[in-house]
Amino acid sequence: MHMNWQKALGIIACITVIISCFMHWAFYPDLQKFFTGFDSLVNYKGRMINYYGRPGFLLSFFAGLSLIFHIVPKNWAKRVNLIFGALCMATVIKSFLTFTSAYSGIVPEKQLGIYLLAGGAIVNLICVIFVKVQPVKTTVAE
Repeated sequence: MHMNWQKALGIIACITVIISCFMHWAFYPDLQKFFTGFDSLVNYKGRMINYYGRPGFLLSFFAGLSLIFHIVPKNWAKRVNLIFGALCMATVIKSFLTFTSAYSGIVPEKQLGIYLLAGGAIVNLICVIFVKVQPVKTTVAE
């Protein structure tokens, strides 16, 4: 089976997105706490809440589906993969802005995980956009 470099790079990018969800995305100096894609727990009025949610689940889902569609050698899979690549990128943009934005004069310190997340999603989207789709062969009936 022949694998072109775009497909291999797309698979690596999807794996990078999934792994980066487990890494530290930002450090909040007022809380002395690191937030990841699955953990943004904050003590709010005596109870622990996930202040920014858990976008790691959604990102892992989209990146996992995109990874599967990178592997499937069908034209429809390449076209459907564009949807999941775009949804992954949109979620990454929302998460990047949410986790790294300043609040009450406090600026969170960006960590390696958030940069790997953004880089992986960008590379995945580029690979999905520029993938080679085989033309459909038609026959002319006489």
